[in-house]
Amino acid sequence: MNKRRFVALAACALLALPLLGAARAEPFASEPARATRSTARLIAAPGPNGGLYRAGVEIALDPKTITYWRQPGDSGAPPVFDFSGSENLASAEPLFPVPKHLDEAGLVVAGYDESVVFPLRVTPKVVGEPVVLKLALDYAACGDMCLPAKAKLSLTLPTSGASPYAERLAAAEALAPKRIGDAEARALVSLTRAGDGWTLRYTGKGKAEDVFIEAPEPYIIDAARDDSGGFSLKLAAGERGRVIGARATIRTGEGGLELPLRLE
Repeated sequence: MNKRRFVALAACALLALPLLGAARAEPFASEPARATRSTARLIAAPGPNGGLYRAGVEIALDPKTITYWRQPGDSGAPPVFDFSGSENLASAEPLFPVPKHLDEAGLVVAGYDESVVFPLRVTPKVVGEPVVLKLALDYAACGDMCLPAKAKLSLTLPTSGASPYAERLAAAEALAPKRIGDAEARALVSLTRAGDGWTLRYTGKGKAEDVFIEAPEPYIIDAARDDSGGFSLKLAAGERGRVIGARATIRTGEGGLELPLRLE
């Protein structure tokens, strides 16, 4: 290649760089981070609205791959969200859509077998100044083998414009369970002792489709539908005879509920 042609091509390439960068720039999503069986990124809607930004952590799973809920059960690793490197951030609270019970190599775990968005409630330190989310994400993506995945993601949250992810975020927010307190919980569920476990019955609106129990370490409590139409809760790990302050997430036909339980 002669010198004149090389210089011309180089000049064209330099002129094209800003255009390529502009084509790749996505104001409402971070650059995706690809792992062996999954891809993660941050997505956002414009804000703030009522002092909060709407954002989310999206994990796109390859076919026949699962990832885990915040308390997977007998196996698996929950996602860990570290926003400590962010700028102008007071808090970023992740919400967890109601999971499924999944069979993983003979073990029943709580997680997701399709792509999932964890909504974020983002509060800035100083309203009116830019918020830069910087996330160090640890999670697991499991197919034939269970592989740890890591992602480092960054996104300056937009304050205006039309986000292509607004509907996706709204759908994910609708899948997050509604949190209710002790008094309402007592009106919606009944607990009775049954042998070395408990029977939980949901008496609220809509049919209970599944129940997930979270208990403090070292307790693990398995939940399964029983023949009476309720759910059998069994202590899989931890010392018997203690009062356990737990939390139940109930999937119903009307949506999800998250409520406190006192197991005694």
